Amino acid sequence: MLYKKRLLLIDSSDSTRTILFKQLNEVVPDIDVIACGTAKEAITACKRFDFEIITTGLSLPDMDGYDMIEQIRKLPRSRETPVFVVSGDTDTHVVSFDDEDITAITAYFNKSEGPKTLVHFIADFLSREETLNARILYVDPSATSSAVTNSILRKNNFDFLHLTDGESTLNELRLDLQNTGSCSYDVLITDLSLDSRMTGFQLIQAVRKELKLDYLTLPILLMTVVPEENEKTDFTGIFGAGTNDFITKPIDEDSLLERIINLINIKRQSEAVRR
Repeated sequence: MLYKKRLLLIDSSDSTRTILFKQLNEVVPDIDVIACGTAKEAITACKRFDFEIITTGLSLPDMDGYDMIEQIRKLPRSRETPVFVVSGDTDTHVVSFDDEDITAITAYFNKSEGPKTLVHFIADFLSREETLNARILYVDPSATSSAVTNSILRKNNFDFLHLTDGESTLNELRLDLQNTGSCSYDVLITDLSLDSRMTGFQLIQAVRKELKLDYLTLPILLMTVVPEENEKTDFTGIFGAGTNDFITKPIDEDSLLERIINLINIKRQSEAVRR
């Protein structure tokens, strides 16, 4: 699995949350479960995190379940997240919101079928998800570090182009904009040290200012070395240059994949909002 997925579990019953939490961790150990007992907690969680699935009951202590779902659907992070409603009412409800582009409920699940069936339903849904397709532009002149990163990207079936200098990267992005009318790359990964003509910082600034590709249109991950004891990393400069995130070398595969997935999600969410 590329990264740990998150599931939001919303139910007013402490015992139900405990049972589902335990069974989900047993059946789907590679998923992080966040459990909430109120609508307020759930809405706050949706503002902070991305979720693969949201499952909720309708009887909540502080808000009608449908009203909560409507608020959740208006948040960029959860606009298109699958929402499963667990209800004792077997009739299918038709829910319409003001925004017709929003699909309110993905599926209803009959509470009488029990938590074990719900857990296996969720596991089956996750296993059927399509592999994430993403285009990555990777810039690194080092044969050693690029060999490691290329291997990780290739191993995880990413479509990527590896370049070794800033000017070639800008030319590739210009050509992409010209041919597609937008930026078809999902993430730009660049090393801080490129060459004497253009550093990683300068490349990022050119992408942001010259090409006008913002944080949402082309998320950028900067690679840099771990500073020595007598050195200090300029975090203000890293993010001030236009970087979404950074990672230090030597590269850890799990950390790299987690950052890539997070940045792809940023791009996807931005595209969904702009539709």
